[in-house]
Amino acid sequence: MWVVTRSDWPVLVNLSRSAQIGYQQIAKFDPRTRVVASAWEQEYVLAEGANGEEARALMSLIANALASGESLLDLRGIDPARLARGED
Repeated sequence: MWVVTRSDWPVLVNLSRSAQIGYQQIAKFDPRTRVVASAWEQEYVLAEGANGEEARALMSLIANALASGESLLDLRGIDPARLARGED
C-alpha cells in the first residue's frame, strides 16, 4: 500500500517495503508524536500528531487500510485531532 505523507512536502511511501511502522515522541518534554515507517537505513515521517492519542488513531487508520487491501491512503486530508476523537 502507498501512503501520501501528511507534511509540508508530501512524499509517497510504499509501506510494503517498510520493515516497521510505529510512532515516536519527538522529545522528552514535547507531547507531539510522529508516525514513522522504517525501511533499511531510511525513516519516513508519515504524519505528526499533537500527542500519543492522535498518533495511535493514525496508526489504527493505517492498519485498517492495510487490512482492507487499499492501494493508496492519502493522509493529507486527515485531521489527527478529529480522528482521535472518533469524528472521522
